[in-house]
Amino acid sequence: MHEPRVVRRFRFMGVLTVITVYTLILVGGVVRATGSGMGCPDWPTCFGSWIPPTRESQLPENYQQIYADRGYLETEFNVRKTWTEYMNRLLGVATGILIFLTLIFSVSYWRRDRGVFYFSLASFLLVAFQGWLGSRVVASNLMPGMITAHMIVAQIIVGMLVYAITRSQKTIFYNEDVAGLPPVLPTVLKVAMGMTLLQMAMGTQVREAVDIIAHHYNYGSRNLWVESLPLIFLVHRSFSSIILFTNLWLVWQLWRHCRGSRVLRRVGIGMAGLVLTTILLGVAMDRMNMPAFAQPLHMWLASLIFGAQFFVFMVIRYASQDTPANVEKRPQAADMSRTLHH
Repeated sequence: MHEPRVVRRFRFMGVLTVITVYTLILVGGVVRATGSGMGCPDWPTCFGSWIPPTRESQLPENYQQIYADRGYLETEFNVRKTWTEYMNRLLGVATGILIFLTLIFSVSYWRRDRGVFYFSLASFLLVAFQGWLGSRVVASNLMPGMITAHMIVAQIIVGMLVYAITRSQKTIFYNEDVAGLPPVLPTVLKVAMGMTLLQMAMGTQVREAVDIIAHHYNYGSRNLWVESLPLIFLVHRSFSSIILFTNLWLVWQLWRHCRGSRVLRRVGIGMAGLVLTTILLGVAMDRMNMPAFAQPLHMWLASLIFGAQFFVFMVIRYASQDTPANVEKRPQAADMSRTLHH
């Protein structure tokens, strides 16, 4: 059966947008790890210009006093930090444009499936809110709670985009073989997604504590950072073992019972690799005194885990729907469908 052009076009734009969002999450992590969050002390301009300066001589002699009077704590010009933050902002603008194009292409689904359009619209509106929230993060001088909210909103945007894309391709996923999956798996998958988000929120709190400790030690004496971390770090570290075994159980079930679904098996193996790599990076940060390269990768991989979990959930949801073909080849499809929808 020939695939309609509008379906291919929306899928391409949606996938490209998701890739860009994940790239933005990684770059945002680099901004945090390098301490570049206040590289541009104002927003949306940077030191009052749309294109930031490349050397301090391009700024007024009293520029630090100017920004200090506006309430900014960090006003010293650092070309590396300034341009790191500026590139993060440019990528954010590109992401907004791509999500807008995704919304435009979703209009073609207005008659066939309005849910695709509505979730594309919600993603676009949430990106606008995320941009405003980013401005508040800068204005609050990187207030810890604002940073956590910024991260959670990014995951919601990813979830909405993944939902819109998988929903637009649901007729393809009807054919995925999920006949042998245990009925409890969708529930475990929901719990796993919740645990991932909780772990990411705790990780963000740990990261905020690291920022405070690093500033206290003037970004030196890294060997003392881990010893100074609060209790939430121990909870975050211990909770990773529960997440590991839960996800490995999910991957094992997908590999064992979805022999006819190459998509689920491949995503499952990828999910296992993401979980193991994320935990190894966490161990590296604990044992190697918080190396800067591991910090953004740790959070980025955790975000990818959530996206993979949600994608698997959506594929199983559509593959388990009570379509005539599915009911004929899977007598237990109704049980799985009820589990997924409640």
